[in-house]
Amino acid sequence: MDFISFRLSGKVGHFLRAEAGASALSYPIPPRTVILGLLGAVLGISKDEPQGKFEPCLIAVSGKQPTTFWHRIKMRKEEPEYLPVLIKKEKIKGKDSGKSSMATLILQEWLFEPEYKIWVSLPEPFHQELDYRLQKCRWHFQPCMGLSEMMADLNYIGKREAVPLSNGIHEVCTVFPMSVGTPDFETLYEKKLSLNSIRMPYSITSGRVFSLRDYYMERDSSPVPVDTDKAFQWKENVIVCL
Repeated sequence: MDFISFRLSGKVGHFLRAEAGASALSYPIPPRTVILGLLGAVLGISKDEPQGKFEPCLIAVSGKQPTTFWHRIKMRKEEPEYLPVLIKKEKIKGKDSGKSSMATLILQEWLFEPEYKIWVSLPEPFHQELDYRLQKCRWHFQPCMGLSEMMADLNYIGKREAVPLSNGIHEVCTVFPMSVGTPDFETLYEKKLSLNSIRMPYSITSGRVFSLRDYYMERDSSPVPVDTDKAFQWKENVIVCL
C-alpha cells in the first residue's frame, strides 16, 4: 500500500465538534472528514464531493494535543441590501433593507499552533496528482485549519510503500480507532503516557449525515503499544488508519 505523507500546520485552528452547542468546542486533531476536504482543496474538488470521489481511501494522522484558548467572536446577522431595478453606468449606492441588524456573541475554542503529520492513500488518478501538487505546492484552493480564515501550511515529506504488519503488539504513533485493537495499559502506566478517548466523524453523506467512530490518541503523540493486526510500517513509523 503506497502512502503519501505531509505535514499540516498553522498559527491557529478550529475543528468544530459535531455535538457543539452555544460554545463552539474544537476537536484536538482534524477528523477524517476534515482531511478529505483538505485534500479536495489541494486537488480542486468542489465542497462535499471529496467524500464520494476519494473513497475508498486510507488516512492516518498523528500530532500533539495543542494548547487551546477561547476566542469571543461576533456573528452579525444582517438582511442583504436591495439591488437596484435599473443598472446604470455611474456608481450607485445600495439601499438599506430597513430591517434592524442582529449580532450574536459566541465563544470559539481555538487551537494554538496546531501541527500534524498525515499519511494518505487515495485511489487513482487522485493519488499521483496529490503527490505532484504537494511536492510543487500547487493546490487549487488555500488549505485551512478548519475555518477558511485560518490558513494552513502543507509541507511534503515523501511517498513510500507501507508494509502491513502481522498481528501483535506494535508501537503505534498515530491516532487509532478503538475497534482495531487493545492498548497495553500496563505498559502505558509504566511509561506514564496519557491516552485520551475521543469520538469524531469518520464519513459524511451527500445529505451531510455524519458517521462517527471512537478513537484513542496520546496527548504528546508518543508511541502507544497496541495489540492489533491493522498496523502498517512506513519508514520508522508504525501507523494505523482512522
